Amino acid sequence: MNAVTQLRPPAQLAEASGAPRPLLASTPRPSEAPAAVIPLRSAEPDHGPAPAAGPVQDGSATGGTDPEVERRIAGIARSVCQGALEVLGGSRPLQQMSRWLDAESYERLQLRTNLVRCVGARGAGHGGNDAHGAGSAHRHVVVRSARVCPISPAVYEASVVAVDRKRVRAVALRIEQRRGTWRVTALEIG
Repeated sequence: MNAVTQLRPPAQLAEASGAPRPLLASTPRPSEAPAAVIPLRSAEPDHGPAPAAGPVQDGSATGGTDPEVERRIAGIARSVCQGALEVLGGSRPLQQMSRWLDAESYERLQLRTNLVRCVGARGAGHGGNDAHGAGSAHRHVVVRSARVCPISPAVYEASVVAVDRKRVRAVALRIEQRRGTWRVTALEIG
């Protein structure tokens, strides 16, 4: 090895360069033992006796919930996300979303849609070229993935990743069961 690639101990480097000596990590004393790590859920299945019927006590997301309900919630999240992005793009009427959104989320989506249309009309009215071409009336939205997290048996949160033309968007939803039907009570579009 030549002198350029040869490594020297830190003390020799500090002395040679005149730089202050680096701080070296001290070994922990017996009274300063590292904190115990408590796993949130076990990585390996427990081979002990089978638990009694009921929800799993380890806090895992899939243990106490029905997979069929989670699939249904994921489907709702995907549909609402796609519909909301199509409403913002102008290819779907806002009224079609009233079945899925609560009043506050519906009003917020309506306000955002109006703002998007005003900005689009102002840009086109000032002689600006439409960057999306003449076929911008149809806005193709592709949902890439949806993740569901149960909060309680009647409340779920979901995150959805969708592609709107060449833009990737993240959408967060809170879905709650009210009077036997699932409704989106929070909708955040990034």
